Amino acid sequence: MEMTSLLTGLAALALFGFVSTAPSERTWVLFVASSDEHLLNEIAGGQNARVNKYRIEAITPVTGKVPTGLAPGWSVVRLESDAPIQLPEEFKSASKGRIITFRGVTESLHYTSETQRKELNARSREELKPSNETTAVLIPIGKSLKWWQLAQDQREAYFQTSDTYKGHTAIGLSYVDRVFRKLYHSRYINTSAPYDFLTYFEFKDSHRDDFKKLLNELRDTAVSPEWNYVELEYEIWMRKID
Repeated sequence: MEMTSLLTGLAALALFGFVSTAPSERTWVLFVASSDEHLLNEIAGGQNARVNKYRIEAITPVTGKVPTGLAPGWSVVRLESDAPIQLPEEFKSASKGRIITFRGVTESLHYTSETQRKELNARSREELKPSNETTAVLIPIGKSLKWWQLAQDQREAYFQTSDTYKGHTAIGLSYVDRVFRKLYHSRYINTSAPYDFLTYFEFKDSHRDDFKKLLNELRDTAVSPEWNYVELEYEIWMRKID
């Protein structure tokens, strides 16, 4: 996507009060997946970005379509920067059909009170180092048009605990001490992508069952009715490597 489109999308977000306009408060991400590890090393080496590397172990469809070609055994790099990350033209042309990319940017927490933010900060675990026991999971998520047509307060209600359901935020708080999580927003910077968010998680292998319980709770519409609006979701299970 061209820089003009990226800036236009951010301006729209700022207009509706969804993000802070201070660039230093955002982290831009580009995940690049390929069966050609050498190609990924070339891409990562040419960027002024923080780099993490992975190997895909499994892909689990949940709802909607998984990108064609993406498969276990592929390599992945995660590039993070304080500015939008663009692939050089030689990689765009030479890599057609050989790479799959996912783009996003962090924003200030939505639908979260100050008390909840403080609790998250106090209890959340830090990102893990690469190791044979570190699992990372990338889950692209796309929500329906009905979700985006809801008013801001209607969407926020699904995140909070009510008399009839637990809600997204309370569910997540139960696991933040074992599962590192990071949310990237994509809807307004990558309008051609089928996903609205990139949800990224890390945990030790010993907490794999906890992570699966977290996903099961979030997808249980009796306690998390927000998930009624999800129409695209798949899990990319990876090993975080040196």
